[in-house]
Amino acid sequence: MQKTVFEYDLTLEPGFDLTWQATPAERFAMLGLLRRLQPKLSLEIGTYMGGSLQALARHSERVISIDIDATVAERLKGRFSNVEFRSGDSRTLIPQVVDEINAGAEELSFVFIDGDHSRDGVQRDIENLLKLVPRTLLVFIMHDSFNPGCRLGIESAGWDKSPYVQAVEIDFVPGIFHRYAVSTTTPRSMWGGFACAMLTPEKRNGPLKIQKSQLHAHNAVKRVSIHGWQNKWRRGLLRLERLMRAGKG
Repeated sequence: MQKTVFEYDLTLEPGFDLTWQATPAERFAMLGLLRRLQPKLSLEIGTYMGGSLQALARHSERVISIDIDATVAERLKGRFSNVEFRSGDSRTLIPQVVDEINAGAEELSFVFIDGDHSRDGVQRDIENLLKLVPRTLLVFIMHDSFNPGCRLGIESAGWDKSPYVQAVEIDFVPGIFHRYAVSTTTPRSMWGGFACAMLTPEKRNGPLKIQKSQLHAHNAVKRVSIHGWQNKWRRGLLRLERLMRAGKG
């Protein structure tokens, strides 16, 4: 797809030549957060083509990149002097990294979660990361919060189990509806969007509220998307199955 003037002139910094699967709003949000936080250490779960990693590497002192695909580290080898690549399953690697950070002295400021996109996978990765004990302001950004499966994983995570979580906004940056197939997406699908969580070294006072500022917009789009059709199809099959069972009875 041809890039627009916005992608060339406004959302990509000089030297950003790796494919970055993010909307202009998402790019502005990530770059703005990184400039504000100036992380000593950032962590990325799911690197793929390295688009977001080029932003993390430029604005962080050090980055740990986790990806299940070992070819990612090979392909990006030598591109970033301050990035440590770890290849393998996030179920194993995230707990290892969390234990190292908690036991060490580094200040983790930014976590970008964009790995396993199944509901269970998203929830698992978040809950493993919630075992972090912040030493400074720590921001989690979760990509594809507009996708119903990813969104359920984010919503289902045990955010309140960490006393350091101060706020969660599922619709920090709203996602988009793909009317036609684009890149790896299917027609009429919902992708993109950033959910955001803020953690601090101080423990939370009172109950945690999960914000969903664009819930009604999400639900309205879902009804006309492939995700809504899939739900209707499943419900139809269940009704047919019940009718068939009743007929046999």
